[in-house]
Amino acid sequence: MVDIINLVALSGIFNVLFFWYASTKMKSKPDPVKTLIVSFVFSIPLSFLLIGVYTTMLVYAVKTGASEDAMWEFMEQEELQ
Repeated sequence: MVDIINLVALSGIFNVLFFWYASTKMKSKPDPVKTLIVSFVFSIPLSFLLIGVYTTMLVYAVKTGASEDAMWEFMEQEELQ
């Protein structure tokens, strides 16, 4: 669970920094505060998506009696096929 929280936090931080950097490269200079707000708005759906996927995986793991590590292995095997 800590891994997903770290991933959401890192993706949010990256998104904020990206929007802020992009705003400095535009010809018309937008307000940094508005840029920060827009970046947070874009981070919210990404966070919900990641939380939803992780929660779905954990619910499926509980139903099948598998551990969290077993579910990660299962998902990695499915990606390789």
